[in-house]
Amino acid sequence: MPLTRRSQALRLFSAAAGALALPTRVAAQALTPLRVGTVAADPYAQAYFLADQGGYARAKITAEVQTFVNGAACAQAAAGGAIDVGISEPVPIANAINHGVPFAFFAGAGLYSSEESATYLCVDKSSSISTARELEGQTVAVVSLVSISAIAVKDWLVTNGADLGKVRLIELPFPQMAPALARGTVAAAFIGEPFLTDASTQVRQIGKAYDTLGKQFYIACWFSTRDWIEKNFDVAKRLATAIADDARWANAHKDASAAILARATKI
Repeated sequence: MPLTRRSQALRLFSAAAGALALPTRVAAQALTPLRVGTVAADPYAQAYFLADQGGYARAKITAEVQTFVNGAACAQAAAGGAIDVGISEPVPIANAINHGVPFAFFAGAGLYSSEESATYLCVDKSSSISTARELEGQTVAVVSLVSISAIAVKDWLVTNGADLGKVRLIELPFPQMAPALARGTVAAAFIGEPFLTDASTQVRQIGKAYDTLGKQFYIACWFSTRDWIEKNFDVAKRLATAIADDARWANAHKDASAAILARATKI
C-alpha cells in the first residue's frame, strides 16, 4: 500500500476508556499472555501497531495476534474462547449481547470522520452506475451482513431513492471486492482502506454510505467478555493505556502506521 493512503481520516482512540489508567508497580509484574483478534483493515489496525511499536511489551503483555475476516468473526472467536480480547464494530457485539453473550467494550479503536472518509461505496471504473436507483436489480457487496457497514449501505440506498427490496446485499471479504466488481459478480461494493487505495485504479467512488449514519462515530472498539475483564481488570487497564498511547502515535505518524498496515495486509 502506498504511504499516501486515503485513510488519514481514521482517528484512533486517543484517551483511555473511562477511568482505566496505568496501575502502579507494572514493572514488577510478569508478562501476561494475551490472544488478540483483529481484522486486516484500518479501523482494526491498532492490534498491529501495538505489536510493531512495542505497545504490548510496555503493557507487560505478550500478544498472539490473530486476523479474522470481519468484526463478527472476531466476536464469534471471543464467544467461543479462541481469543481473549478483540476489535469489532458495535453491531455484532450488540447482537451477541442480545443473545445472552456478556460482551463489553473497554477501549475505542477506529473513528469514522466524514471530512476524511476512508470507506466508500464503489463501482468498477467501466460501470455506468452513479446513483442509488441504478443499483435496483443489482448485487452489492459488504464485508459482513451483520455490521455497521451493511446498515450504512442500506440507509444510503433508501436515502438516495432506491427500493431496498430490489437490491441484494452479499457478504464478501475486502480483498475480493475489486476483483468481483471487475468480473461483474457485484455491481457495487463498500470498500475500506487499505484496499480502497490498492484498488484506486480499478474502481470509482459513488457515495459515502457512512455519512447517512453520522459525520463522526466509532466504527470499531476493543472488547472482551465481562467475565474476562472482571478477572483480568489490571491487564485491561494496562492494555487500555497502551491503546491510547498507540492511538496518539498512529494519528501523528500516518505514513509509518500505513506501512505497518501494508505489511499486515500484504498490500
